Amino acid sequence: TMAAAQVAKKLKDKRQQRTIEGIFKKVDKDGTGSISLSEYFGIFSAHGIVVDKVETNRVIRLAGEDGILSKDKFVKIVQGSDFFMKSFDKNKDGEVTETDMMTRAELAFSALDKNKKGYITTKELLKLTKKLSKEELMALMTKLDSDGDGQLSFEEFKVLFSNADKRKKESLKLSTTKGIKNSPAEQNSPKTPQKQVRKSSENSLSSNFSRLSLRMSQKSRKGSVDSVVREDSS
Repeated sequence: TMAAAQVAKKLKDKRQQRTIEGIFKKVDKDGTGSISLSEYFGIFSAHGIVVDKVETNRVIRLAGEDGILSKDKFVKIVQGSDFFMKSFDKNKDGEVTETDMMTRAELAFSALDKNKKGYITTKELLKLTKKLSKEELMALMTKLDSDGDGQLSFEEFKVLFSNADKRKKESLKLSTTKGIKNSPAEQNSPKTPQKQVRKSSENSLSSNFSRLSLRMSQKSRKGSVDSVVREDSS
C-alpha cells in the first residue's frame, strides 16, 4: 500500500542520514565539527575514485568562500549528489551503507579482526591462507609491524594495500609507456632471496585480501563475516 511505501521510505531515509553522519564523523578525526574540501574529496580518493569536474565545481560552490564544510552542509551536499550515490551504491539499491563506504583494507581488516580488538595477531594472519608458508607470513608480519609489538594495527595493516596499489599503478604506467611490466632497474638489479620472499608474500597476501574484501562487501548485508573468513582459511 501507499502508506507502507511511505513508511519504508522514511526508514530508508533515516538509515541514509545516519550513514552520512557516520561518514562525516569518520572524516572529522579531530572532532572540530567541520571538515575541509580536501578531506571531503579524500573520501573518494581513498576508494580510487576520480571526482569529475562538474561534481568538483558543485561541491566547491556549495562549500562557500571559506571552503569549510559543517556537518549540516556536508549532509546536504552528499544527499544532493548523484555522483556520490553512483560511486558508492555498490548493489544499486538506492542506498549507501557503512559497508559500501569501507575501503578494501577496512573490509579485510574487519573480517580478520572478528573480536573487534583493533589489531590483528600473528595467529590470525596465519589462519588466513595456506598459499604462503609460515616463514613467508612471518617475514611479512615483521615488515608491516612497524612498532614491533607483535600485532598489526589498522594503520600498519593498510600499508599492504597501499604498496599493492602503488605497484599496480607503476606496472600499468610502465606497460603503457615502455611495453614492459618491470622497470629496467628491477630487471638488472639482483634480488636477495629474502627480498624475493617478502615481495612474493606481499603480492600473494594482498591479492588474497582483495578477494576477501570483495566477498565481505557482497555478503556483509547478510551478516556472514565469519563465513567469509572461513572460506579463505579453508
